[in-house]
Amino acid sequence: MQARKTRTPPLPNGTPVEVDIAEGLSVAQGVIVAAEYDDGWLYRIETTGGDDCRRHRNDAGELWAWAFEIKPRN
Repeated sequence: MQARKTRTPPLPNGTPVEVDIAEGLSVAQGVIVAAEYDDGWLYRIETTGGDDCRRHRNDAGELWAWAFEIKPRN
């Protein structure tokens, strides 16, 4: 029997984060408003400062970032 992978729980909604998309292409501050798992955690971010990340938003205007593209702010 193959071992079942466990998923690290997502950061909670409301967590303030720094967003760094494409290694400095868009850098912003924001707050997590949703999370989904798709071979890794994706977080929907409401930006609060910095770049508005417009070119990285989906057709609905939402900004989704992979877990490796965000870090919690202190």
